[in-house]
Amino acid sequence: MIHKNEIGEVSSRASLKKEVYLFVFFLIAFLFFAYYNDWEYDESTSYNGVLTSGLWELLTYNKFKTANNHLLNSLYFKLLQNWHITNVVYYRLLSVSGFVLFFIANSKLLKLLRINYAYIIILTVTPFFFYFTLGRGYALAIGCFAMSFFYLMKYVHKQEVRYEYLVVIFGAISSLAIFSFLYGFLSLFIVLCFFKRRHLMDVHTLLLSTIVLALLIYIYILGKIINYSDPSIIGVKNFNLFSYGTVSSILSDFSYRDQLIHLFFDESKFVLFVKYFKIVITLCIIIPMVYGSKIRSGKIDMSNSKTILVVLISLPFLIMISANIFTHALYPLKRAVFYLHYLVLLLILISTVTFSKKPVFYIPVIVIFLTSFFYSAYIYYDLSRPTIKEILAKTDKYPLYVLLKNNPNITLINNLYGIDKKDIIQDSVLNEVVPKIQSDTSKIRYLLSWPEYKDSTLNVFRNNKVYNCRGGNVLIEIFR
Repeated sequence: MIHKNEIGEVSSRASLKKEVYLFVFFLIAFLFFAYYNDWEYDESTSYNGVLTSGLWELLTYNKFKTANNHLLNSLYFKLLQNWHITNVVYYRLLSVSGFVLFFIANSKLLKLLRINYAYIIILTVTPFFFYFTLGRGYALAIGCFAMSFFYLMKYVHKQEVRYEYLVVIFGAISSLAIFSFLYGFLSLFIVLCFFKRRHLMDVHTLLLSTIVLALLIYIYILGKIINYSDPSIIGVKNFNLFSYGTVSSILSDFSYRDQLIHLFFDESKFVLFVKYFKIVITLCIIIPMVYGSKIRSGKIDMSNSKTILVVLISLPFLIMISANIFTHALYPLKRAVFYLHYLVLLLILISTVTFSKKPVFYIPVIVIFLTSFFYSAYIYYDLSRPTIKEILAKTDKYPLYVLLKNNPNITLINNLYGIDKKDIIQDSVLNEVVPKIQSDTSKIRYLLSWPEYKDSTLNVFRNNKVYNCRGGNVLIEIFR
């Protein structure tokens, strides 16, 4: 005779086994990405910046002063460089470990919230999920942020001191991995303080507050250096919270409008489609938030997971606005607010499960998941195309004209693709490149165009041979 507790144990073991299979599947997929994909542009920029910087210079941003200096990732790069390791896959293992943390945190979180483990797929196939396979700081940041959020929820359910420290430790690591995650971590810490408001003067709170304050000062000092030194950041001060700012970028990321349009449609014919689809995405985010807070007897239940998520989504915007007003900090965009994407997905997921008997609540999670899935397909499609390095082998005996944004130096281009090419002519303005090409007397010449210039470049050189490269770049073979 099988007892109920034995049935539960068997069911639990079966569930754990499936969960392990799911983890192994994603791990192998991400390792495949990390191994198969060539050096990405920003990774190479980080590699070069770290290569010419010492440990103290990395910690103080004395030389490598751009946003590509993701502190913990840069320190990891420096360690590998000191060990004379050059294979790109090793430089991405820190990001793969970020995925491991992310999976563990969400696996435990779903159990805590009594949600089926399979829903972790929706959280994993997420905007910017491919950063789990690139040598940058975002994967470690989101992995540690997810761990910090999980321990916050554990503290809400069972107020133990160890959970307070784990919230702060993982939140601090997340912020050091990507400085803009500080807004999310401060929100977590504020919520933590709310739940321990009766013990705000105990020694643990004072110690943790000291850690958070030191972190805040450190990131503030280094953040000012980046804001004044990074050419990709300078000049965007007119962007605000909504117009090409944090809010609009989140909606764009969830709709994947640029990638999906380029993949399936003629962009010029589907501009209205993009706008209407963005409205759909907006509704998919807002509707769960409207039903996110559980109110009883006219009072908001702050211990409810949906209420906590609504607060954690709202607080960072208030902190961003304050930082902009008092310190002139710029509003972060896209992957820099990856933690908000994660919190929004969690809110949509929990609302779907809570209102599972109402089919209408499945719409947001289905729409968001499908756009994420299609974007995943786009990334796989992009991987099937040759790398720029592979295509540039064709240019060995001929001049190469390069049209790219922010005008990096030739050394960076050579280091990026390892071609050691001498005759490279570069510019950031198409109208200035065309006359140079027209005056070139060589029989064949090549133009390498970054994605930002793809459409205009193809229009000018439409009668020439085009090679589509991985990452959206194009190489145009121009016959005289």
